[in-house]
Amino acid sequence: MIKKLLFKLLHSAGYYFRYTSVLHHPSKQVLAPAQVLSFNEEERCFLEKSAASFNYSLDYSLGYRQKEQYLIKLYHTVILGNSGAVVQHGKVVVESVFDVSRLAKSPAFKTPALLIPTYKKGLYTSVLHLPWAGNNNYHWFFDCLPRLYNVLQTIAEPIKIIMRRDLPKYQHETLQFLLQLHPNVQVVYIGKHEKWETEQFLLPSFVSNAQSGYLPQPVSNWLRSKIWEGYKVEKTSPKKRIYISRAKAKTRRVLNEEQLLPWLASYGFESIRAEELSYQQQVQLFYNTEAVIAPHGAGLTNLLFAEHCRVLEFHPANLVKTHYFLLSKGLGFNYSAIVGSMGDVSENYSIDVQLVEEWLRRL
Repeated sequence: MIKKLLFKLLHSAGYYFRYTSVLHHPSKQVLAPAQVLSFNEEERCFLEKSAASFNYSLDYSLGYRQKEQYLIKLYHTVILGNSGAVVQHGKVVVESVFDVSRLAKSPAFKTPALLIPTYKKGLYTSVLHLPWAGNNNYHWFFDCLPRLYNVLQTIAEPIKIIMRRDLPKYQHETLQFLLQLHPNVQVVYIGKHEKWETEQFLLPSFVSNAQSGYLPQPVSNWLRSKIWEGYKVEKTSPKKRIYISRAKAKTRRVLNEEQLLPWLASYGFESIRAEELSYQQQVQLFYNTEAVIAPHGAGLTNLLFAEHCRVLEFHPANLVKTHYFLLSKGLGFNYSAIVGSMGDVSENYSIDVQLVEEWLRRL
């Protein structure tokens, strides 16, 4: 009795520390089966370097399984406005927050907060994923929007998508691009101090895996075409070559970038800072780009909007990440990586200029 009262008090303060899984729920509708990617020797070598840099806590060199895609219909669930997590019977549904590791890392539902309850009739869904995708284009385009693909392809009845009112402009825009031909869908807005109990809730699976921008081709084709169309991209000639600089970033800066820039310029590469462009300008730029060189960072998310290009990505030796290699793999882009020196406390590092020059000559 005392335990139940304690849980009730904690939940009324927006605090949840237990979790449950609905992966084997009887309403689960599988819309695309799992699939396994194959890698050549060079790709496995890169994946091994990445796994070693993470002490093998994540090792795609042993194989990569693209998860199945599904929808699950739940009844009388609670969605938390401060995190996007779905709660059932007082427990956070793991599949609503990506996986157990992100559940453990996110304080959003473990920090006491005033959440005002409201009951909502009808059918709802959501792709909120906070704080990860609050203003992060990588998590928005790979963790959030792909989850709408199966909802929009499958559901013809009226359905409401729960979102936050404080979405950045590019998130508002790209969400609307995807919904233009779906009059049965309405966007409704939840406050960060609200929690809604929904009569019916449709839970879409996450499509991406951890540290992976890989999307199955039907999903990536849908997302790319809708956003190209929404931003009205135009083909220009000649195709561009760009270097994405992180000179103004707080982390993952290339310390000897000034040595690189003359070489890059001699091969027709223009140095850009993505944060200085509107999102429409970023999509247009990448659409007409044939080659991209960049240190690992969110700016490479825009590879999703390149029609076709070659990619060279820089990594510090102690933090080799697989996000954009796997994105390139899914899109059929030629990808190369150069691993630099050990990163410092801010993950800043140096790159061997000669290795960059060799790649440029092959280009």
